Amino acid sequence: MKRILIVVLLVSLIPVPASSQVPSPEIQWSADWEIDQNVAIMELDPDTYMFELVLKFWINNNRLTPIDVDFDAEFEEVEFEVDDPGQVSVSGNSNETFELKIMGTGLKDAMVLHNADEFSETVTLTLAEMVGGQQVDSSRQLSQDLEFSQLYEMHVEYEAAGLTSSNAMLDVKAGTTESINLQVFNYGNSDDAITKYSVSVSKCPQLKHNFEKIGELPLAISPATNPDDGIAFGTLEITASSTHPTKECELEFSVYSEATGRSSYATLYVDVEATENKDDSEEESSQDSESSESSNLESESSSLPAISSGLCVLTVLCSAVIRRK
Repeated sequence: MKRILIVVLLVSLIPVPASSQVPSPEIQWSADWEIDQNVAIMELDPDTYMFELVLKFWINNNRLTPIDVDFDAEFEEVEFEVDDPGQVSVSGNSNETFELKIMGTGLKDAMVLHNADEFSETVTLTLAEMVGGQQVDSSRQLSQDLEFSQLYEMHVEYEAAGLTSSNAMLDVKAGTTESINLQVFNYGNSDDAITKYSVSVSKCPQLKHNFEKIGELPLAISPATNPDDGIAFGTLEITASSTHPTKECELEFSVYSEATGRSSYATLYVDVEATENKDDSEEESSQDSESSESSNLESESSSLPAISSGLCVLTVLCSAVIRRK
């Protein structure tokens, strides 16, 4: 009996290897996304183009003792900002839910959005079990495909001398026709098309217009790859009748989106300059001629008395000389 006790005592004094402190892999813990979806959509704010996506996931600990888990999120191409829970402790025989928050912008650069029809990203979340501050060989990985929500933003602008603007000015003389080109831009992140257009004139009912479009409707337009990436839509001709008075007119040109049905418009300020009336010009010329003739007659009549006075003086002098003789 004493020998048995001595053996038990000796065995208890044998140091236990550190590896035996690591939880047995036979007793598992698991993790997964709370919502199983093929693609998670990053909803863009239409004003700021920013997004915030929250992905919820759970950790199930089947062990009797708690486990500590740390996180690391990675992306394939675009490094978005992430906010993970940090290192957490999950109690034994429990299931707990956590959140991974992804934040960023849909802008590819300062002025252009990522093309939502082509863009895709994948986030991989690594869950690493920690023991004594060290990662052990018991990690899990969760992956989720990401895409941007679609934004539609169509703009129409006037073009002159290589520059475009949604507000432009055009000088037109009465009795003449002037023209200006139009371009359409897709500043959204998805394909769109122009389904129709309209032209409205205010303040000047005598002003006429005619639009010669390029191509047939609906006219497809892809997202811009740079701020100047528009398509030529056509030429707008403005005609002022010969009797049109001098006046500033306003013209609005609108295009309509196939995706949303909404319109975008550009304003053209037309300065019409009236022409001089021919009869008025002839009358003014006649009046000037009569005024000139009248002035000449007055000048001649005023000079006659001066000549007569000279003759009288000369006659008196001659008479005086004759008398002396």
